[in-house]
Amino acid sequence: MNPHFKEGTNVMKTIYMFLVRICSLMYAGQKKSQVAYLMSFSNNQDFILKLADRISPLPLYVFYEASGQADLDNLKNHPAIKLIPFNNGLALFLKVIPILMRSKLIVVDNYFPVLGAIIKTKQMRITQLWHANGAIKAFGFSDPSTERRGKAAQLRFQRVYDSFDDIIVGSRKMADAFQINYRLDGHQTRLLGYPRSDKFKNKDWIAQAREKFYRYYPALRGKQLILYTPTYRKGISFAFAPGFEKLKLPQNAVFILRLHPHLQQLEKAWEQKVPFVTSIRSDITTDELLTVADTLITDYSSILFDYTLLDNAHQVGLFAFDQSQFEKTVGLQRDFSEDFDKLLIKDVPELSEFLAQPAPQQMVMSQLNERWNTFNDGHATKRTLDFLMKRSGN
Repeated sequence: MNPHFKEGTNVMKTIYMFLVRICSLMYAGQKKSQVAYLMSFSNNQDFILKLADRISPLPLYVFYEASGQADLDNLKNHPAIKLIPFNNGLALFLKVIPILMRSKLIVVDNYFPVLGAIIKTKQMRITQLWHANGAIKAFGFSDPSTERRGKAAQLRFQRVYDSFDDIIVGSRKMADAFQINYRLDGHQTRLLGYPRSDKFKNKDWIAQAREKFYRYYPALRGKQLILYTPTYRKGISFAFAPGFEKLKLPQNAVFILRLHPHLQQLEKAWEQKVPFVTSIRSDITTDELLTVADTLITDYSSILFDYTLLDNAHQVGLFAFDQSQFEKTVGLQRDFSEDFDKLLIKDVPELSEFLAQPAPQQMVMSQLNERWNTFNDGHATKRTLDFLMKRSGN
C-alpha cells in the first residue's frame, strides 16, 4: 500500500473517532436507562429474544450490520425489539450514538470501533458476547494483519478491547485466548458459559432439528453422514483441496458439503462437479445439520466446539491441508498444533484413511469438552442474563 495513502487513511480515522467522541460528549450526562445490542452476526438471536423478555417493559435496541438483514425475522416479530441498521455515516451521529450514550447496558458480538471513541461513564456497562464458542483462528493482536498495522491503528483496537467490562466465555481456555489476543489482564472474563451453546444440550430442539432434516431427506436415514464445513476465507471463493476428487468414502456414507452463508450458492455447483458431494437445502441450518452428522470434517472453524456437545458426535477431523499458508494469511492460535494434533489431517489420502475407520472418538470428544466447553451445560443463557441484570441494575 502507498505509505501516503496509508497515512491519509489513519488521519481520516483519527478525525472520525474525534467526531464520535465529541458527539458522545453531548449525551454523556444523560440518564442511563436503555439497553442496546450491537450485532454483526445473527447466531445469537435466541439470547437477544430472551434479553428482550428480561428487560421488559424497556425496549431493546438492536443495531445490526447490513449483512445480517436476511436473518432477522424472529427479532422483527418481537414487540419490544427496535431494529435499527448500524451505519457509520450520518446515522451514527444522529441515532446510534445518542442511544448508546443513554444505555446502561451495551452487548456486542464483535469488534465495533465506535466503542473505543465514545465517552464511557461509570453508569455504562459494555459486555462482549462473542459470535463463536471457541477459537482456532487467530484474532485481535494475534491476527497477522493486525501485526502489520501501524501504532495508531493498534491503539484504536486496544481502546475498543479496553472498553469491555465483561467478556462472556464457556471455558478457561477461551478466557485465556481473549486475554492474550486482546492484551487484557483477564479481570473482564466471566466463566458463565456461552449462551448459544444451550441449544446443543436441549433435547427438544435436537429432536425437532432431526425431524426436520429427515422429513426432507428420508432416504438418508441410516446412512453414515459426513458433514464437511470448511471455514470462510475472506475474499476467496471456495475450492476443494488438490486431488479431492480421489477421496474414498465408506460404502454407506454420504458426504454433505455446507459452506459459509456467503458461499452457500456454490454448493449446488459443486454437487454437479463432484459425484460424491451432496448439497442440502439452505433452510436447514448448519446447527441443525450438526445434529444428524456422524462425522464432522472442518479445518479451522469453531463449529468444532458446538459439535462435540452433541450425543451424535462420533468422529471429528481437522482437514488442514493448507495450514502453512493459512497461518501466514489468517493466523492460528499459537498452540494450535499442540491442542489439535490428534485431529489434524494433512491431505486427501489421510482423509480417506480417517473416514475408512469410523471408530467413535469418545476420549477425544471428552478432552475437547473439558477444555473448551467447561461451563456449557445448557444453562449458560440463564446465568448470563442473571449476571447482566444484577450488574446493570435491572
